[in-house]
Amino acid sequence: MSPAQRYHRRELIAGLRTLATFLDGHPQVPVPRYGTVRVSVHTNYETDASSEVEAIAEVERIAALLGTTPTVENGHHVAGVDFGSVRYEAVLITQAAMDRRAALDSYRDAIALDEIEGA
Repeated sequence: MSPAQRYHRRELIAGLRTLATFLDGHPQVPVPRYGTVRVSVHTNYETDASSEVEAIAEVERIAALLGTTPTVENGHHVAGVDFGSVRYEAVLITQAAMDRRAALDSYRDAIALDEIEGA
């Protein structure tokens, strides 16, 4: 780990602790009522992986460190662990999955629901 990476890691951890302390001391400040707060590491951008294969391997490596098994669904490789309503996860979305989503979204402007009679 480079000095810059170590610094960023320390700053992130310190920021999370500061946030927790602040929220604990200010009960009038709302927090998310539903769902999970996520800390997501996208292995194709936030690790040293230089290919999709390496990024998938990184999800698997992180899963082992977390003591869990990655899930793979529709090109999404995810390994995570929950700490109450906070989740830490490593994520890789394959290029094929992103391409499928882009193809689906390419039709978005072709549909105008407000133009359908009775809508």
